[in-house]
Amino acid sequence: MWFRNLRLYRFTETFSQTPEALQEALAEHPFHPCGKMDTSRRGWTPPLGREGTEYVQAAHGYIMICSKRQEKLLPAAVVNEHLEDKVDQIKTEEGRPVSRKERQTLKDEVIFSLLPQAFSKTSRDFAYIAPREGLIVVNAASAKRAEDLLSQLRESLGSLKVIPLTPQSAPTQIMTEWLRTGEPPQDFELGEDCELQAGKDSRVIRCRHQDLTAPEVASHLDSGMYVSRLALTWKDSIHFVLDDQFALKQLKFEDTLKDQALERDPESAAEQFDAEFAFMALELSALVEALLKSFGGPAEA
Repeated sequence: MWFRNLRLYRFTETFSQTPEALQEALAEHPFHPCGKMDTSRRGWTPPLGREGTEYVQAAHGYIMICSKRQEKLLPAAVVNEHLEDKVDQIKTEEGRPVSRKERQTLKDEVIFSLLPQAFSKTSRDFAYIAPREGLIVVNAASAKRAEDLLSQLRESLGSLKVIPLTPQSAPTQIMTEWLRTGEPPQDFELGEDCELQAGKDSRVIRCRHQDLTAPEVASHLDSGMYVSRLALTWKDSIHFVLDDQFALKQLKFEDTLKDQALERDPESAAEQFDAEFAFMALELSALVEALLKSFGGPAEA
């Protein structure tokens, strides 16, 4: 299980839950599919999927959890078509216009009537807890998706005191300096993608598969633009894009790194999951630590 995105949160208090206690808490809130009249449902599911029965997967001091969500799909065009039919019927039969408030009520009735026929979409969101580092790492591209998982965990535990992990120095300031000088910190290399924004207007320039040290890029920086996203490589093994929220996206692990995780030839799906999970978590912890150091450490809560 190799994460594709990282949303980082840190505990404001020591996380003291054991894997066993966490398992017991999550087991009280398992995932159940949507009923006929549900628009969505969410609950916990084994990280191992069909191969597992436990809601917690612990390896090398790290704790993996997985949230499962199911949503009913009702295309807006279908809802609007049925709504217009109802509105036209009222206008024809009663000879009166339909107010905005009544139109909203009719729309709710349409959605309610269509729910039993709607298709369902299921997705899983993974996160792991790193007690030693005091972090929760969520595999989510958007902040909302990550916050939804944290809210679910908070409800299951009764309390969850975490805040987004932010560095002392503003990411835009540091990334702009790296791009301007072409010299990121030790063990880091510039990639081929970046996003530049203007401070005084809404101009955005996206560079893809380009030499970021080229004069054209430097000229944009000289004009006052700053870096909001920057592709980087760490130790020639992990490629990612760092954004202005200190989130890591488009993570890609080199095959040589993945091969190292399986050097002991795991004999089952559970053993393979644990091996990959522990190896990934250790590498990502070292990467996050190196990034934080480059940004002056974590900001004070």
